[in-house]
Amino acid sequence: MKKIIYAATIGVGFGYLHAKVFKENKNTRLLYINDLQKKKKIIAKKLNTTFLNNSNSIFKDKKINLISIASYDNFHFNYLLKAIKNKKNIFIEKPICQNLAQLKKIKKLLNSSKLQISSNFVLRYHPKFKKVKELVEKNKIGKIYSIEGEYNYGRLEKLINGWRGKIPFYSVVQGGGIHIIDLMSWITKSSPLKTISVGNNLISNRSNFKFNDNIIALLTFNNGVIGKVTSNFSCAMPHNHYLKIYGRKGTIEVNFDKITLYKSRSKKSKPILVKYKKNKNYKEDLLNTFIKCMVNDKKSSNPSLQDIYSSISTCFAIDRSIKSKKWERISL
Repeated sequence: MKKIIYAATIGVGFGYLHAKVFKENKNTRLLYINDLQKKKKIIAKKLNTTFLNNSNSIFKDKKINLISIASYDNFHFNYLLKAIKNKKNIFIEKPICQNLAQLKKIKKLLNSSKLQISSNFVLRYHPKFKKVKELVEKNKIGKIYSIEGEYNYGRLEKLINGWRGKIPFYSVVQGGGIHIIDLMSWITKSSPLKTISVGNNLISNRSNFKFNDNIIALLTFNNGVIGKVTSNFSCAMPHNHYLKIYGRKGTIEVNFDKITLYKSRSKKSKPILVKYKKNKNYKEDLLNTFIKCMVNDKKSSNPSLQDIYSSISTCFAIDRSIKSKKWERISL
C-alpha cells in the first residue's frame, strides 16, 4: 500500500500553488487551508477542502504530516517552530526566518529531529536554469571564476502598497535575492564565505515601505569564485532574473528567457543562442519532488537543508554589511 501524506497549507497567496499540488498529487490529501483573510474561503471551495482562519487546529491534528508555510515573512519562524514541535514535515517559502538568532534555534531543533524540510528555491527547477546547470557540468565554459545575477522584481506597487511595507521588517535580499544566491551556489557547487554590500531606497522612500528597495552585494565563495548579487525591487522593467557566468573557455548570459553562450573573445564570432524545452508547470516540480522524497523516506537534496542554511545565512550577512559598511563573514 502506497504511503499517503495528509497536508495543509498556511497562507494561500503564493501558497495557493502549494495547495493545488497537494490536491493534484496522487500521494497527498489536502485537509485544510488557512489564511488570515476570510475572503480566501473561496479558494477552499475551489479546492474542495476545509478553510480555517486559525492555524492551531492544523498543528494539533495528528493526522497532518506535512504543512506548507506561505504566510508573510515575519510569521515564518513561529510557524516553523510550531511545526517542528508538533512533529510535522515542512515545506516553507523563503526566507525560513529573518535573523541569525532565529536560524540558530531552528538548526538546534532540526538537528535532533528526523523531520523532512524543504524551502521553495523554485528557480533550480526553471528549465532555463536547469539548462545553464547542464552547460556548466558539460564543461562548455570551463572553470568558473566569476558569477553575477540580478533579481529584478518589477512590481513596485506590491512593494509599497502590499504587506511588505506593513510588517516590522522586510528584506529584499531575503525575499528575492536569495533565489540568485541559491542559483550561484548550486551552479558553482560552492558556498559564499563573506560579503560586503550597499543599499538604498531612493525610489520607495516616500511610501509606506521604509526599508532598502535596492541592494547590491559582492560575495567571495569558498572555491575562489567572486559573485555579485543585485536585489532590485524598484526597477522600471518587468519581473526577471538575470544571470551571467564567466568561465575560462566561455561565458553564459541569461536575460529574460534567452540563454546566450559566448565561446570567443572576437567580435567577429557570433554567440550561440541556446535552446531549451519550456515547462510552464516548473513551479510545481520542487514540491512534487519533495513529496516523492517523503513517500520514499529519503532526505530531500535539491535543495538540501545545508543549501537552505547557506543561502539564508548569506542574506543575513548582506543585511548586516549594509549597517556595518564592512565585509561580513557568513555564519553557518
